[in-house]
Amino acid sequence: MFKKLFRPARQEQGFTLVEMIGVLAIIAILIALLLPKVFQLIASSNARSLAAAVRTYETAVIGYFADVGSVYPLNAAGVPTAEATGLSTAAISLPARLTLDITDPLNVGTNQWPRFRGPYVEKFNSANSPGIGATILMPTAPAVALATATTGTNIGWDLKGDDGNSDLATGAQVAYLQITGVALSDAEEIDGIIDPGIGATAAERQLRGRVKYDTASSQLFIYLAHR
Repeated sequence: MFKKLFRPARQEQGFTLVEMIGVLAIIAILIALLLPKVFQLIASSNARSLAAAVRTYETAVIGYFADVGSVYPLNAAGVPTAEATGLSTAAISLPARLTLDITDPLNVGTNQWPRFRGPYVEKFNSANSPGIGATILMPTAPAVALATATTGTNIGWDLKGDDGNSDLATGAQVAYLQITGVALSDAEEIDGIIDPGIGATAAERQLRGRVKYDTASSQLFIYLAHR
């Protein structure tokens, strides 16, 4: 009777070292399997953020062109003038003009300024590329000669994606995006969104359509509009 009343309590058993090692191994395997998927989802999300921004900038440039009749930024005198830096901090750049309010004192009312109805886009920050890349620029420049072979950096785009040669008229006014610090995998992701089905090989996809990629400098060049 005494033994029944004062029977020792049953001791709880924890995990053994072998069991702990097994659990950690399973967790490591799951992480190894899931991590690439997580990174892939993040990359896809970033690419879609950039694609959405590209559509916004394209709409802004088209609206600007409809008003002033050029894709070049207006200089202080109201004359469209090519500007190669594309820096948002450069007062005479296209992104600076697209974000300029119609009431700004710069609008002196001469030449094509009376047709200006900005702002055409809320913001553009060259130091903060949306989604992919380190910096984003919006230069404007004349196109290379029609049918010139497109390269990663020249001012020519094979918009039809059929032969690798520029479809833009010689000397056409071109507005485009130049995005620095872009990995090849990110370039392929954004190319698949903007230029689906263009290019049979990786090399063709890098140089055809609206999106071009320069492997030497890790830069994207995305066509927006031309006149």
